[in-house]
Amino acid sequence: MRGKINPFSSSEFALLGFLYEKPTHGYDLHKLITDPDGIGLIWNVKMSNLYAYLDKLEKKGYIHGTMQTGDAHPTRMEYQITEKGKNAFESWLPTVVQHPRDFRQEFMLRYYFHLKYQPEKANTLIIQQHQECSLWLENTVVLFDKVAEEDQFKKSVIHFRLAQIQSMIKWLNRLHIAINKETPNEKI
Repeated sequence: MRGKINPFSSSEFALLGFLYEKPTHGYDLHKLITDPDGIGLIWNVKMSNLYAYLDKLEKKGYIHGTMQTGDAHPTRMEYQITEKGKNAFESWLPTVVQHPRDFRQEFMLRYYFHLKYQPEKANTLIIQQHQECSLWLENTVVLFDKVAEEDQFKKSVIHFRLAQIQSMIKWLNRLHIAINKETPNEKI
């Protein structure tokens, strides 16, 4: 397992991803990020945390907020992504998850936005992530083999990791097959 830490959390990349499409108010961003038929399937973000993330992104220059007045609603902030934010999102989107513990949220988020903005590249992401997971599996098997039989607890923990990684690989294979129906030239 390897990798460098992302400059932002998954939630912050999710916000950049939603703002990538169009300027949006904080309340509407919260509805998007907690949608039980979308990203909300993998996590939930409290409204107070969402505004903290927006504030952080704005201070770093990745988004910009503009106060919007209206007759039908109270004054509210509308956020839009900056060029710097677009570049950060576009650089993050095609990268693979570097550690198994981050797979569920990180990969799912990238996959979601691939389907939304770059469906033609989703299969490439799946293939690259499969390769990364295969490396995790190889490294974990080596680690497992080095543990003495009498160290039952450590063997059990590493065996659990092996099962998780094998499950990820199996799921990526299924996902590849489902996507591959439309792009049959790619092999995993």
